[in-house]
Parts: sequence; structure tokens; C-alpha cells
Amino acid sequence: MRTKAIVLILALIGGLAFRSDAAEGRISGYMFGDYYYNVSGPAEKQNGFQFRRIYFTYDLKWSDKISGRFRLESNDAGFGKKDKMIPYVKESSITWKQDQGALSAGLAPTLTWALQEKVWGYRPIEKTVMDLRGKGSAVDLGVMWMRKLGGSSSLSVMLSNGNGTAAETDNDKKIAVQGLTKLGGMDAKVYADMQTQKGGAGQTTLAGFVGKQGEGFHGGAEVFYRIDKKAAAGEDQQGFGVSLFGAKPVGEGKKVFARADLYEPNSDAEDDQETLLIGGLDWALAKDLHLMPNVLVTLYQDSGKDTQIVPRVTGFFEF
Repeated sequence: MRTKAIVLILALIGGLAFRSDAAEGRISGYMFGDYYYNVSGPAEKQNGFQFRRIYFTYDLKWSDKISGRFRLESNDAGFGKKDKMIPYVKESSITWKQDQGALSAGLAPTLTWALQEKVWGYRPIEKTVMDLRGKGSAVDLGVMWMRKLGGSSSLSVMLSNGNGTAAETDNDKKIAVQGLTKLGGMDAKVYADMQTQKGGAGQTTLAGFVGKQGEGFHGGAEVFYRIDKKAAAGEDQQGFGVSLFGAKPVGEGKKVFARADLYEPNSDAEDDQETLLIGGLDWALAKDLHLMPNVLVTLYQDSGKDTQIVPRVTGFFEF
């Protein structure tokens, strides 16, 4: 039943895209996947081919000020699971641009790591550190307001359910605030969010980022601090993460990239830190078609855990 509904939605989108009297529409998307092999660590010798993400996007523009987006996403269910890749709604929003800002409503991108992911530039390889460690969501259902402050500075505020693509489960909400500016050709960001939950639980996140974009070197440094407030009978938990990354051209159509993350989930716990190291080559076979051999190495502070080493060959294309 769900598949039939999605087919109907795609047919309607296709019809709108080719109507001469409709608003201006554009279909796009991308895909990335790998062949991977776990050399050591958890799930040693596990290997396979996988699609880690498939996007299908329809952007609609009613005027220079009003636009909308509808996006479907599909993912591999994971090793050992027989579930098929069933698309779900990843984005559905409308944005109203103003002279000095914008207002968005619906299931829309959050403020949490949008800039970091853009500067990193290698989401097909790995999520940014906050995304990877589950410290927020890429999209959320709510409203977002952005205001330019002069020059390259801006202030954004988002009020949302705090549940990503899932339905609301309580009366509490999440509020996020972001400030952006330029510092000597570098993008700089400060960020904070707070979410309350049932029984006195909730989360507070503080983060900062500086990075450089460009055709040559691009990279940056990100840090976050997280407080997880437990229910009244529990204890608060504090943790942090740091990420350093960069990429540089090494020839025609080729780049090398590297990244190092340090993650501490609980400052009061012992031997729970993890260090993630990433390195690889980005080879552009054609426009919007990339082949990227890479390796992920995870080091565990806990001596009882073996180092995880996962070489992969990742493919990415967009249309």
C-alpha cells in the first residue's frame, strides 16, 4: 500500500513538472553506496554492497520569494536484514524569502550541522560528528526564521518538535539558535539548542565551528558539548566531541581528504572515549560522478575492544 502511494506521489510530481501553466519545478537527486569489508573489530569479516542513501527531490518555485521542497529518501536496511529499501518523506517545506531574511515552515533542514556538512563536503563518506553521534537531526517539523544582521552575519532561530522525521510524542518542543559570520575569509558559527521532555528529562547542546570553503583546500574544526538531563530519579550526563577535517586537490579531478574525531559520550565514565580516523581519495570520473576509495579506523579507549578497520570503495552520483 505504501509503495502504491509513493508511485502516485511521483506520478503527480512528474505531471506538475511538465505542466506549462504550473510553477517552476525541478527534479534532482543523488545516490551513494559502497562495497565494504570489516578487517577487524566488531563484526569482523562482515562485508557487502550497500546503498547508504538515495534521494529524490522536487523543488518548486512559485515566485522569486516563495519556494518549496519535497524530498524522498531510501536507505539500505543493514547487514542481515531482509527489509526492502522503502522511501519515506525526508523533507516537505515552504520558504518565504524576505529582503533581510527568510521564514521556513514544515519538515525542513535544521540548523544543527548544515554548515559543517557543506564545508566537510563528504557526506557520502561519513556524517559530521554531531550527526554521527546522534546529537540532533538533519530535518525537523517546525518553523525557522533567519535574519541578516549586516555584512556576512546572520541570526537564525528554529522551533520544532525535536523528533526529526518521526511524529510528535509529547507537548514539549525544541528551540535552536544559530549565529553565522565571516572571520578573515573563514566561516564561523556558534550554536545552541535546548529540548525538554517528559519527567524532567531533556538535552542542551552548545557547539562552535570555523571552516574554509573553496576550490582549493576546504576544511574546518568543530566542537560540541552536550548535557543530557535524565528523569528526576536519574543523573545528568555530560559529553563532548571534536572534529578536524580537510580536503585538497592533488591533480586533475582528484582530491585527498582526511578527518579525525574524538568523542566522549560521558565525562563521568571511564574508558568510553572513541577516536575516528578517516582518509581517502576522491576521483571525479565525470561531472557529478565520483569514485572514492577510503578507510575508516575507530580506536576505543576501552582495552577490551579491538580497533575497527573498515576499507571501502564508495560511489556517488547526482542528477
